[in-house]
Parts: sequence; structure tokens; C-alpha cells
Amino acid sequence: MDDDTDIFDIDPREVWLEKEAIAGFRVWHIIAAVLGILMLIMIMVCCCIRFRIPRTKQEIEADYQRKQITKKFREKLQQIKNSEMDDMDLQKVCARIQSDYLNFQASMESMNEKQNVKFKI
Repeated sequence: MDDDTDIFDIDPREVWLEKEAIAGFRVWHIIAAVLGILMLIMIMVCCCIRFRIPRTKQEIEADYQRKQITKKFREKLQQIKNSEMDDMDLQKVCARIQSDYLNFQASMESMNEKQNVKFKI
């Protein structure tokens, strides 16, 4: 045999790789395509999408507090009328929400004092 023909001889153990499988593609073409797609998905998940997993209990609790605060802030923003929002910026909105909160706290304290007075009699 010639040395050039030895290159084109297929090992009998690897014949199945050269068989046509789907639409003229060989088995190794399909395997390579599937592995390429899986690697692409893995890269997208691991590198492109940022995952942030809190490491400590304090970080988990702080994240929960932040979510609760932003939820309450959104609820308070929904209570402000659209006509009032036209001339407001973030500082004015924060000041208004803070004043509403302080007024609410003062009213709750006065209610608690009244209830304490009722029960002391």
C-alpha cells in the first residue's frame, strides 16, 4: 500500500462516526454541533448572566430589607397624584414620603399614648 492511501483508510472501530445520520451530515458532525450548542448555552449561563448569591445571613437580611423598602417606596409613589408628579424630582418625592412617614409615626404615638391613658384609669 501507498502511504497516501493509509490516510484515507478508516479504522473499523470508528466506522460508525463516518456514517450518514441526518440530512447528509455524518455522526461526528451532529456530535460536534450538539457539543458546540451545549458549550454556548453553558457560556451564556455562566458568564453572561450575572448571579449574585449572598454569602452571609446579614447580607440575606439586608437584601430582604432593601426589597421591603423599595416595595413600600413604590407603593407611596403610586399614592402621589399624576398632576403633582409633573413638577417633582427625586429629592422632593423623598422629602414628601419622609414627611408622610413622620406624620404617620407621630399619629401612631399619640394613639398609643391615648390608649395607655385609657388603660391606666
